[in-house]
Amino acid sequence: MAAEQGSFDSDGTEIRYLDWGSPPDGPARPVPLLLIHATGFLAALWRPIAERLSRRFRVVAIDQRGHGHSGKPDSGYTFDVFADDLQRMIELLDLQSPIAAGHSSGGTTIVAHAARYPGVIRRAVLIEPILPRPDWFQAENGERTPFSMAEGARKRRAVWPSRDELFAAYGSRPAFESWEEESLHIYVDEGTRELPDGRVELLCPPELEALFFEAAASFDTDACLPKLACPTLVMWGAESHLRERMESMAAETLPNARSVTVADTAHFLPQELSAEVGRLIEEFLSD
Repeated sequence: MAAEQGSFDSDGTEIRYLDWGSPPDGPARPVPLLLIHATGFLAALWRPIAERLSRRFRVVAIDQRGHGHSGKPDSGYTFDVFADDLQRMIELLDLQSPIAAGHSSGGTTIVAHAARYPGVIRRAVLIEPILPRPDWFQAENGERTPFSMAEGARKRRAVWPSRDELFAAYGSRPAFESWEEESLHIYVDEGTRELPDGRVELLCPPELEALFFEAAASFDTDACLPKLACPTLVMWGAESHLRERMESMAAETLPNARSVTVADTAHFLPQELSAEVGRLIEEFLSD
């Protein structure tokens, strides 16, 4: 089933989303499942997983502000604002007692939402969530921090001669070489826009991607994480650079969560093993 595009206003910024609608053989009012993408990505990247889950749930994937086809204001990039955007969508689409799954900073948005709007989300899936604490900003020996990732984002090439060249370049990079071909095509084909001269440009501007990384500096993990009290699945990539740093903290702090590690994946496991990630989400939501 193809998704329909929609949009709404959130404090003056247009937010776009994809809605797979009600399952054809499901109840008249199916359980809503919200999908929130990682920094630099877009709602469409959830498609391989969303199409599987849309057989049971009303799946809605949001383009977070600054990303995809949503508005791109110059400022206002904080997790409180991202949580407000999510709540605005829940209210306007009348998504009662939703479930939510978020990848990377999308998982952080769910944690921020639970702190800001307690009890609205009834179940959560956090896939490689970003859970910053002060020591992460003081890393040594070349270890990546939100600030170093922001610097890297600002240096990212935004305009390419063609989508074919972008696909070839990204497919050879360590972070992307393990991606499924379908996911990489979605990122390249739908995460860019064609310029008048025939070149293509990333839909997420490097400067705004950097602001998303820097938003972690003002996120209070210790205050917010315990407020995610609903049943929660936390998913980690076995080869992820974040797992060692954040897995134990999530396990110790989340009051009602269980953790699973997915073999042969790193930070981008929804794009590396989409069928397995979809299966684990479906299994958790069937408990």
